[in-house]
Amino acid sequence: MTLKTVFYPVILVSLLASVSGCSLVRDLGVGKGFSAKYLCSSVFNSGMAEEKVIEDFIKPKVRQLPWFWRVDVDRDTHQVSVGDIFTGQRGTATAIYTAGKGCTLLVGKTREDVESLPFTPSSASASAEASDAEWPLGERVAPVTAGDFDTDALDKAVAGMFEEKWPSALNTTSVLVVHKGRIVAEAYDNGATADTPLLGWSMTKSVTGMLIGILIDQGRLDLDGPAPIPQWQGTDKAAITPRQLLNMASGIENNENYKGLSDVSQMLYLESDQLSFAAGQALVHEPGTVFDYSTPEANRLAAILRSVLGGQQAVYDFYQNELFHKLGIYTGFIEFDASGGMVGGAYGYLTTRDWAKLGLLYLNDGIWDGERVFTAHWMRFALAPSPAAGHYGAQLWINTDGERWYDLPEDIFYFMGHQGQRVIMVPSKDLVIVRTGVTEDYELQKQAISEFLHQVIAAF
Repeated sequence: MTLKTVFYPVILVSLLASVSGCSLVRDLGVGKGFSAKYLCSSVFNSGMAEEKVIEDFIKPKVRQLPWFWRVDVDRDTHQVSVGDIFTGQRGTATAIYTAGKGCTLLVGKTREDVESLPFTPSSASASAEASDAEWPLGERVAPVTAGDFDTDALDKAVAGMFEEKWPSALNTTSVLVVHKGRIVAEAYDNGATADTPLLGWSMTKSVTGMLIGILIDQGRLDLDGPAPIPQWQGTDKAAITPRQLLNMASGIENNENYKGLSDVSQMLYLESDQLSFAAGQALVHEPGTVFDYSTPEANRLAAILRSVLGGQQAVYDFYQNELFHKLGIYTGFIEFDASGGMVGGAYGYLTTRDWAKLGLLYLNDGIWDGERVFTAHWMRFALAPSPAAGHYGAQLWINTDGERWYDLPEDIFYFMGHQGQRVIMVPSKDLVIVRTGVTEDYELQKQAISEFLHQVIAAF
């Protein structure tokens, strides 16, 4: 157990004098909720060093909170609590870890509430034959030999992603490059290895989109019918379709600002039922007409999964059996909120190699080991520009209009997550490129990843 307390009275008085009580309490709630959840997941999901996570990844994010917080990491009970010295126990944010589903922030719920929800983690594991096979069908990675690319240029590009040569911290955790279905470059930092489940942030949206695609392919969901979200029946949102949600064009109000209190931060850190919060936001535009990138939008898709499939266990079993296990992914998971709703907009944890498998599945037109996981119809829709935005498909970013990279192939499409998480597919080069890290500076993310992508593509 680790307990940290920091208290600077003069600073605290100044802070209280400069911020209104209501704003302070809500901002503190977000900061403590983020810190407890992020630290819990980093330590217990990813096995990262507690001190590094606190100093390098959390403190830069929550600004003044470390001046007066109390952090408790209990490894015996797999629990993390973050409080402050002036709200006491009632103001403490707590997250707990459960094998198979990761960490859950206890917003308005007790540990007993969360543990009472029926849940059994998958017992599936890779067979000995599959483990001995070459990746991606197994775990064996063949040595890279001279081929139809510049290995020196590729190695230089990968090494450059771990250099701290920028004005602010890049904090790259992993880089992986797949060419023609084979891993040709791979590197790790921040204590991670090839076996470490890593947070995808909004790359999870692309996984949630895949799950909706499977429901549609199975005939269990109509792409253009009313989204089956019970609380929308009889309201002005009743006619919103899965297509519009997948295209980030439902017309529902959203504030996707991670600085201070916003819709997304309130949903992730102050709500016990995130899916109901997302479904309850107001309709402000005609559905299908306005693109508005939104984490709640992906949680509305998760609400569809809950409506069609059932509760936490049913959703978990579905994504494990219908997607992950088909690709040989056995340690990946998507975390749930305190009410058992899958956080489909933000909380996917997979190894870097498994993130690459998802990209490779899409690169190969939805086919895995000779069998279709997605229909050709879904693949055409997923990669088609949304009527509301030429640079977005179905929970996927696309480069069709060159909005991101005007001087790189138009066929590029990608998963994109907060803090610089990327899975980038380049069909014309038969490439899947994965980068994970903790880069707070958004402009640095764009610059460094763009430079890296140009170098990698040039090597082929």
